[in-house]
Amino acid sequence: MSRGGVLTIDSGDFTMLKYIASLAGPDLERTVGYEKGRLKSGFLIVTLAEDEILSKDDFALASTTGNSGGVVKRLASGEPVGIEQILRDRSQDVDALKEKVARFFARRDGNTPAKVLPDLRHTEGMKYPNAEALGPGIRSGVPQFKLLKPKRFVIHRVEPAL
Repeated sequence: MSRGGVLTIDSGDFTMLKYIASLAGPDLERTVGYEKGRLKSGFLIVTLAEDEILSKDDFALASTTGNSGGVVKRLASGEPVGIEQILRDRSQDVDALKEKVARFFARRDGNTPAKVLPDLRHTEGMKYPNAEALGPGIRSGVPQFKLLKPKRFVIHRVEPAL
């Protein structure tokens, strides 16, 4: 696949281009929460197509890549709790916040929704550690969202296998 090619993506986590555009494989793995070496086989960075928009119903808030799978905490029962539930529990208007985020995405440039697509596809047992965007050993991350409806993305960057 080459830069400019178009893909339809049905689901999955994404962030914004400004957080991942210039990162090399190991830094990108650490930032988005991929297991070390996952991107050695190559990867794509794709961005939301120019003529696509995201509405509040097209995505879910998923905290940051520092919380693998968008899980912010777990209840005593082990049930995962995400950021949207935490916000609702605090009487926040999640839909209004998502509308604001959607307007932020629409500004484009660095705010453009972007996703990393590893050439090494997911297999059972593959780990997704909490991201360490600020540096090795520092649990941190970049904003993360979950795509809920199919959207077209354009290939922004092709990184071949090392």
